[in-house]
Amino acid sequence: SGTCGTCAWRTNASKCRQADKRVDATWPACERYEAALDCQDCGACCRAAYHSVEVKPRDPVVKKQPSFIVVRDTYLEIRREGDRCAALQGESRYHCVIYDDRPKTCRDFTLGSAHCLTARRRVGLSL
Repeated sequence: SGTCGTCAWRTNASKCRQADKRVDATWPACERYEAALDCQDCGACCRAAYHSVEVKPRDPVVKKQPSFIVVRDTYLEIRREGDRCAALQGESRYHCVIYDDRPKTCRDFTLGSAHCLTARRRVGLSL
């Protein structure tokens, strides 16, 4: 239950990321409704949703956390352990052990964004 106004996928511009259309905050929630998101309950972006996080040579993680860096051909990326980022810890409450030094790719990944929705869909957390 809930309304479009309390759905995690409603943008500031009153558009629904799930339905890709404008919505009114007072409308009853649809079947894709999700309450507020919490990164630590999810971790989808750092798990199986994406297979590589490219790192720029100037990203702080390169100097401050070199054990997490892998050289691939002509670029750097964050090391993976199985289907998840090596920096992701936890199983139901997730946290990043390099959070303060995370690469720009990770800093630019925002809660509730289109990329967040894609990640959640890929791991089966969102419709």
